[in-house]
Amino acid sequence: MGALFVMALARKLQLVVLATIVAAVAVVAVVFLLYPPVVTRQSLVALGTLLALGLFSTLLDFRITESGTTTSVDFIPLLGAILLIGPAFALVVTVVLFVFRHTILHKKPAYKWLFNTSQRLLAVSAASFFFVWFGGVPSLESLDFRQSFPPFLLAVVAYFVVNACAVVYVISVSEEKPFSTIWRKVAGHLIVFDVAISPLAYMVALFYVLWGSATVLLAILPLIGLRYSYGVNVELQQLNHDLLRVLVKTIEGRDAYTSGHSLRVAERSRRIAEHMELSHKLVRLIETGALLHDIGKIDMAYSEILRQAGPLTPLQRDLIRAHPDKGVEIVSNVRSIDKKILECIQHHHEWYDGSGYPAGLSQTDIPIGARIIMVADSIDAMATDRPYRAALSSEDIRRELLENRGTQFDADVVRVALAGGILDDQEDKLNKSVKETRNQLMVKPMRKVGVH
Repeated sequence: MGALFVMALARKLQLVVLATIVAAVAVVAVVFLLYPPVVTRQSLVALGTLLALGLFSTLLDFRITESGTTTSVDFIPLLGAILLIGPAFALVVTVVLFVFRHTILHKKPAYKWLFNTSQRLLAVSAASFFFVWFGGVPSLESLDFRQSFPPFLLAVVAYFVVNACAVVYVISVSEEKPFSTIWRKVAGHLIVFDVAISPLAYMVALFYVLWGSATVLLAILPLIGLRYSYGVNVELQQLNHDLLRVLVKTIEGRDAYTSGHSLRVAERSRRIAEHMELSHKLVRLIETGALLHDIGKIDMAYSEILRQAGPLTPLQRDLIRAHPDKGVEIVSNVRSIDKKILECIQHHHEWYDGSGYPAGLSQTDIPIGARIIMVADSIDAMATDRPYRAALSSEDIRRELLENRGTQFDADVVRVALAGGILDDQEDKLNKSVKETRNQLMVKPMRKVGVH
């Protein structure tokens, strides 16, 4: 059954790729019929200049998200070509650049570079149609701002919408995730960046018209600056996140019972937040909050409590209940920390009915990140061995979540967690984690049940 499902999914993906290629061929044919290229010495020089700029831009690819998504500023010569030498030549530039990128620079499989080239041809064609339909006139002689810039902005919008929709759709089919989820994760925040720098394409065309082909190469300087500044910023964010994970893993490594706990809670919280279709930024903040949710237990006194098999004393209970506030106190020393991360740390033990701690918040007064972490944290606590009880089965965890929704847990978060397969998909990983914990302890788990 699983093999048939994979085959069906692969076939659907193949059909999407094939449809994109066929559509691109048809649209390119229409463009060449409606707007045939005007071949002159001047247009060929402009074509060569834009190809040179495009090849250089292609080398400026950089990773833009933690999932490995890359972006580039190669759209600048493509949009510049529409302004200067028209739709047909813009498509020629597109084909040369993308064949170079995917067959020489990155050497991707044929179906990938055919799809990527085709979807970009569709995007350039859409931009060309909008530019011409709304009064834009490609020209190497003059560039009237009032006449050309409004159609250019419409062309920019058309380009990025078509390009992003094609990419997001094929990823959503491939990963079997909702279009909106992939859009927020991959495309939403990229479009803002790309649209913001798209006037560089107009600047390239203006430089060419005013001062000739040599001055277009001046555009290389801001391209390098943009690539460097934005790329370094993304890399620093990822480095900070990786260092944070290492720090949390090191702290938790002191205790075999809690080793890896925050990493697993962060992973589950991220997946639940994605299934709830929250914004990419909020998902990232919730994941970070989950990673730090128990940072308040850094004191060695907590290690003794967590290893304790018997009931807690009133003093120990007060100490446990103080760890969210202590965590906020520690993390708030970081000046750039987002308020939502602090809310996740402080309120991840609030119960939906208001009987939790430290503030006794209830229902939607509890930040959504804290409600998600409460569920993810509880799942991991139930799925791993503790000194006072053995790990629960997936079925037992499912039953506990359902029985306590509306009291301890937000019912919507529980529904999404169960429907999204957060338990089923992670069962093998959890069993492996439990086995590793038992091996570290080299003792049989105790059957006594309790809550710390």
